[in-house]
Amino acid sequence: MIESFDIPFDEIEVIKSLWEKNRKYHEDSSSYFSEAYRSICFDDRIKDFEKLYKEKLKITVVKDDNEYIGYCISTIIDGKGEIASIHVDETKRGLGIGKALVVKHLEWMNKNNCKVMGVTVSQENDYTIEFYKKLGFYPNTLYMQQIIKE
Repeated sequence: MIESFDIPFDEIEVIKSLWEKNRKYHEDSSSYFSEAYRSICFDDRIKDFEKLYKEKLKITVVKDDNEYIGYCISTIIDGKGEIASIHVDETKRGLGIGKALVVKHLEWMNKNNCKVMGVTVSQENDYTIEFYKKLGFYPNTLYMQQIIKE
């Protein structure tokens, strides 16, 4: 049975393996920035969320029986809602889980009077860009970055 529910920040470790799959997906699919994704560490990434007040952070997990199969983390900073990270296990994609997570988080942002709601997506990730377009998101800016060779 698939169920979704919110968790407090102090339980965020339950998504670590899913987060790692998400990081690995980006590492493997990036033509230019694989090394940058490879070097991102879960513990370092979640420190960014630790500083937020609990009402400015939403973490939703999805379980199928006893297995975590998805999550979404969103933040509100200065009235701007941001989907910070989302992942659904590839074996469970196409069931509407990702869409349900995003819709739930957008509703939370609306309830908290966000005037701007956004998400950062790798420009190489066409599938995810199309996913967000279907949910009413459109490209606003394109941040470009040089590859530093050592």
